[in-house]
Amino acid sequence: MALSPAGLAALIAFWRERPGVSFSVGVPGVTAEFHAVPGEPVTWNASADTIEGGTSAGTIEIALEDGALAVPFDLESRRPGHRVRGCLFCRPEREARMGGYRVLRRVGPGLFDVGTGAVTVDALVVVDDPALAAALEDVDGERLVGTHHPALMRLVEASPPRSFRSALARITVTAPIATSRTPEGPHTHLLPDLIDGTTHDARIPVPAGWLPCLALHIPDSDPAFANLMKEHGP
Repeated sequence: MALSPAGLAALIAFWRERPGVSFSVGVPGVTAEFHAVPGEPVTWNASADTIEGGTSAGTIEIALEDGALAVPFDLESRRPGHRVRGCLFCRPEREARMGGYRVLRRVGPGLFDVGTGAVTVDALVVVDDPALAAALEDVDGERLVGTHHPALMRLVEASPPRSFRSALARITVTAPIATSRTPEGPHTHLLPDLIDGTTHDARIPVPAGWLPCLALHIPDSDPAFANLMKEHGP
């Protein structure tokens, strides 16, 4: 059953307070994740239209759109004895599709889509350095992702804020781009080898005609997950 704005707000408000919960926006290989470093509080604010959360390294904005569909999932983990649990929040496909650029595109003042080709997420960089912005404008329309393009190397070195947005949410990360291990706290992933045109794990029963726009990730030990499955599961 599709959620009303109030129903979506209630679900988010409940789960955001649960220990170990995180959110993400993206597809395989193109993902922004939002969660706090252990011990760091998240500042949450809500209005009639949005729920916003922030830490020292990033923010999340969730739009309280009418008609979002909650699709819980409970999958076998690669770790013996563990499960991968959470919930995808979906929109009808025609509303969920984003820009889908496969080349670098300037989409606003100081705002560039790096061109991942992802169906449901725009991977943007926010550039306030005039020299870097000019360099990116010079290569507007060129392919960066999956290449050794000098502009991509320059972006990684400069490590500007990244803003990954979908039809339901935006996660903005101000922490530096990680080039080795995955950091704690808000961060982004851009892994060209994993970009395969899919939007989610095929084991999750997303109905035909719908696409995920926001993911909630729940520790497999959380007892409240059973109620989520009971209310919104298949």
